[in-house]
Amino acid sequence: MAAQTKCLAVDDHPAVRQGLALLLAGADDIELVEAVDSGEAVLEAIEKHDPSVVIVDVRLPGIDGISAVKRIAERAPSVKTVVFSAYGDKRLLSDAIAAGARGYVMKGSPPEDLIRAIRTVNLGKAFVDPSLSPALLMTQGVVDAPLSEREREILQLLAEGLHTEEVAERIGLSAETVKSDTKRAITKLEADGRVHAVAIALRQALIE
Repeated sequence: MAAQTKCLAVDDHPAVRQGLALLLAGADDIELVEAVDSGEAVLEAIEKHDPSVVIVDVRLPGIDGISAVKRIAERAPSVKTVVFSAYGDKRLLSDAIAAGARGYVMKGSPPEDLIRAIRTVNLGKAFVDPSLSPALLMTQGVVDAPLSEREREILQLLAEGLHTEEVAERIGLSAETVKSDTKRAITKLEADGRVHAVAIALRQALIE
C-alpha cells in the first residue's frame, strides 16, 4: 500500500472538525493526524506531526487563516496548504494565493472536491474550487489573447511563490523584463494585479 498523505486541519467549529475527520477517514490514501481550533495550535501541530498538507479555515480566532497560511509557508515551505472557506470572493482567493496557499475549496462544495484538492496539492499542483463564479477567475481575454510561453512560465513561477528577482534569475532574464512580461500577462487576462492573474491562470489551467 502506498504511503498515506498526512494532513492537519484547523477550524474553530467542532462540527466542521468532526466532519473533516469522518470525510478523510474514508480516503485510504489520506490520514488526518490532528484537527485543531486555532492558527497558533496548527503551527505547533506542524512541528509535532510533519504533515504534507494542512487544511486551513479562513475565519479563525487569533491568527486568521490567511496569516496562518503565510506563517506556514515561511516556517515549513514544504507543507502545502488548502484553504477551506465559506467565502468565495476574489479578494480572499487572491490573498490566499499570495500568502502561499496551493488550494482553495468552498465548504459548500461536494466533499470529494476537498479530497481531490488534497491529492492535487500533494503532487505539487494547484487546485481552485470549480464552483467559484467564473466572473472571479475567467475573462474573454483568455481566449482572445492567450499567454505567450514566457508569460505562462513567469506566472507559473510566481504561483510557486518566487519573487520577481528570483523568477528573473531562474529563467535568465532581467528583473525589468520579468516585470514587463508580468504586466503584459495581467493586461491579457484583464486581471486586477499579478495575484489575480495567477488565480485566473490557475483556474484556466494555463499553469499548474
